Amino acid sequence: MKSFKLDMDLHTAHTIIEKIMEDAVSNVESINFGELSKVFSYQYKGRAYVIHFNNNGERFIKDEYLYQKLSMLGIPIPRIERNGKFNDLFFSISEKASGQSLVAYPEDEIKKILPSLVIEYKKMTEIPIDSSEKYGAVNHYGEGAFDTWQEYIESFFQKDQDGFWKDWYTLFDHSFLEKEVFDYYYEMMMELSLYAPKEKYLVHGDFHLGNIISDGKNITGIVDWEMAMYGDFMFDLANLHFWAPQLQIPKVFRHTWNKAGEDIPYFRERLKCGMLFKGIDALRFFAKKEDKAAYEMIKDKLSSI
Repeated sequence: MKSFKLDMDLHTAHTIIEKIMEDAVSNVESINFGELSKVFSYQYKGRAYVIHFNNNGERFIKDEYLYQKLSMLGIPIPRIERNGKFNDLFFSISEKASGQSLVAYPEDEIKKILPSLVIEYKKMTEIPIDSSEKYGAVNHYGEGAFDTWQEYIESFFQKDQDGFWKDWYTLFDHSFLEKEVFDYYYEMMMELSLYAPKEKYLVHGDFHLGNIISDGKNITGIVDWEMAMYGDFMFDLANLHFWAPQLQIPKVFRHTWNKAGEDIPYFRERLKCGMLFKGIDALRFFAKKEDKAAYEMIKDKLSSI
């Protein structure tokens, strides 16, 4: 099985952090965070911080742009202290939000925290987006690149890409990625994408329990905005539901909307579209990672949607 994370152990991280800070730090701990970055928490002069290491510096510029914009709107994003580069590695240092990620809580505790999450999520859906703004992944200037939501989704899975997904179509020939399975769910997803609203919303893009921090009562941090985009906000809700269906989060969220006298048009269609998007992306990722067990697990999830 392949790993795409940076190869960095705790001792190396401790040494690098002290060189960056030009001073001693303590309590350096690894955080199992994402598939590409290496993330550590540490203490410095009595305060807790988190440092991300990545080979791509643009993602940290994007994070800083979104922090500046969203923190002013009351979205709980940990304050970014500093971005920089150490040798060939890019890094970003932020305050550590109080508490722990939702994934670390027992299921009954998560359910108690959900009302607070609904509040923060609804605030995200109410962020004003200029009608002239384009759809798709937000660059580090806060701009999208596509005229329609459907164009962005198509581009996400197009054959010819650069970066991490360069030559990914070869997975159909040289891995266990099944083209007929991929195409079946892709076509279903594209049909359902037509139910997306014409209005644009800020979408976190990787909205799962590991990226949401809580002190046990309130949401204290929403982190890792690398995949932020302009499009259908239901994709974030779909991501939560895809990875944690036992929590029945869409039902909780929709109930809150209805209590406020509001509804979410084409709720089921948009939710299903977002889940299919996450699922087929996961199929190709785990095929590239050579993780057959995870690949089969995703196929089972897709078949139950």
